[in-house]
Amino acid sequence: MTRKKSTEAIHGRKDSLYRGANYPIYSSTTFAVEKSDDYDKFIGDQEEFYIYSRYSNPTVRNVEEKIAALEKAEDAVLFSSGMAAITTAILAFAKQGDTIVALRRLYGMAYRFLRDVVPNFGIHVHFLDEAELYAAHKEFPGAKLYYFETPINPTTDCVSLEKTVRSARKAGALTIMDNTFASPINQNPIDFGVDIVVHSATKYIGGHSDIMAGAVAGSKELLKSVRESLKAFGGCINPMDAYMLDRSLKTLKVRVEQQNKSAQRIAEYFNRQKKILNVYYPGIPSVRSYKIARKQMMGFGGMLCIELPDLNSAKIFCDSLELGLNATSLGGVETLVSIPVLTSHIKMSPDELKSARVSEGMVRISVGLEDPDDLILDFKNALAKIPA
Repeated sequence: MTRKKSTEAIHGRKDSLYRGANYPIYSSTTFAVEKSDDYDKFIGDQEEFYIYSRYSNPTVRNVEEKIAALEKAEDAVLFSSGMAAITTAILAFAKQGDTIVALRRLYGMAYRFLRDVVPNFGIHVHFLDEAELYAAHKEFPGAKLYYFETPINPTTDCVSLEKTVRSARKAGALTIMDNTFASPINQNPIDFGVDIVVHSATKYIGGHSDIMAGAVAGSKELLKSVRESLKAFGGCINPMDAYMLDRSLKTLKVRVEQQNKSAQRIAEYFNRQKKILNVYYPGIPSVRSYKIARKQMMGFGGMLCIELPDLNSAKIFCDSLELGLNATSLGGVETLVSIPVLTSHIKMSPDELKSARVSEGMVRISVGLEDPDDLILDFKNALAKIPA
């Protein structure tokens, strides 16, 4: 039976013993076998056989199955953080001598991982802009991986899934895409042929700023390598955090849909303000990503970015807010603001920031679940404190 996303997010595994509304927390690190010969099931990778929670755990598995369903994937693997998911997914497939082509405009830590760490493994990384990515098969035939994100952090510009996947297939490469900004409610990259989807589940999937987690979704065959790498690298999630993630999934759709509506209103408000140089939100028809977003997203998301004249103006704006918290995360029920050059894109050179189209005056805004009228008043009061 095909279920809608709100149903998939709520109804996963059932408590067969006591019929509890919530699936139990299996907090045990180890699971006993009845007979020593039962370890043959582990050697044979039999599903539903648990011996050690770094390998697999029933509470964790329940959430993995839900995320797979939401992403329209065959399987999913949970991690202790978004970066654990990203790094493990990349290193599960890229080996010494391989080539990775990556979008130049990425979440700062993912960019620095590809820039500073991955080359130490003898892997060649080439950073490209969107147009170059769409044609990368011509310059990098035989590339092993394409890595990108859409919407892009922090500007919310959108990358064409169709064009990127087409190029990757011509190159014979796997595609790995970060879907954190959109969430599975607003975008399903696998529908467009993306091979592997990664999430910082700390963000929208977690949604309450109280747990850290990551997720990788894709085909069962591809995720075998990811799961084996997880066992070796050890970035596993603990069962309590998985249980909290399950709680959050149950409200994911209603949260994201409200954040979509509020962000649209707030972006339109900012678009009318003279003190703001640019507003970046895929739901505004005048922005460069609008047509792409309309084609591949079900909702425009709760993330937006504004550009003020300079860093001092950005600081005044953020420091003057009463409701918006000046904090470096996103996707929670509370509205968060951050200055990318001081947070997500710190330790990047002026040339790298220019290539990423990130300016000192930019403020990234994660719209929460507060009443949008109250948020707009808060933003209005903060803008008023910026000198004309």
